[in-house]
Order: sequence, then C-alpha cells, then structure tokens
Amino acid sequence: MALNAQCPVCDAEISLPDDTVKDELFECEECGSELVVASVNPFEIEEAPEIEEDWGE
Repeated sequence: MALNAQCPVCDAEISLPDDTVKDELFECEECGSELVVASVNPFEIEEAPEIEEDWGE
C-alpha cells in the first residue's frame, strides 16, 4: 500500500511507500522541490525548510 498526497509546490501526485516516516526528505519527481513528510497519520507533506540545524549530523 502506498501513501498518496499532492506536491504543495506543483500539485503533482506524490506516492510514497507505506513505511515512510515523519521528517523523511524526498524530491518531487515533477518539479524537483525538496519535500518533507510532516505527518504520516494523516499523511501530509510540505516544502522542506532551506536549512535545518541538525541535518547531516
């Protein structure tokens, strides 16, 4: 089963595996925007912030 939503930037249909977790980063295949999973129940995605203090650690 997949989780489905729309890209908040270009409205493209986004489908991710059901084992996707909150705060997971991914790229929209249509517009290339960096997105983040804001919530898994309900499934919501939003545009990722430019820089997060602890990313890459």
